[in-house]
Amino acid sequence: MAPDRGLLTILARYGVPFVIIGGHAVNYHGHLRATEDTDILWLRTPENEARLVAALGEIEAEWIGDELDPATGIERTHPVTAAFVRSKPLMMLCTSMGYLDLFDYVPGIPDASVETLIGSACELDGLRYVSLAWLRRLKSASGRPRDIADLENLPMAD
Repeated sequence: MAPDRGLLTILARYGVPFVIIGGHAVNYHGHLRATEDTDILWLRTPENEARLVAALGEIEAEWIGDELDPATGIERTHPVTAAFVRSKPLMMLCTSMGYLDLFDYVPGIPDASVETLIGSACELDGLRYVSLAWLRRLKSASGRPRDIADLENLPMAD
């Protein structure tokens, strides 16, 4: 299953530096499995925050709140703002193009830099995927059952 190229193309068009991680990276590296969202690491700077806010506006990004709409019983959504982006190291968003999770840090590996993962990424059709070695480290650090299964099915890193 390929990531939503439209969503990622918009982020790239706005100049947001990012690398694809998660299920789409697993698929890129040869283990095909379904995924419901697109997970990316992005490089946070004040300039990139502004670029990201503009890109997220184009794809109508919203975050899901804890409060329920009394009429529907469903959690309320809120438009993504610059203040929201500035305050959140992890954003789990719904967009007009699907679900998007954005990390400004390397999950589970606090001493790693986003720049390192972007710099060592593999590129295909203009999209950057986390390297196999880094993907295996991310999956190991998580320890979730799905990530353990991914590790068992991914090739060994070079």
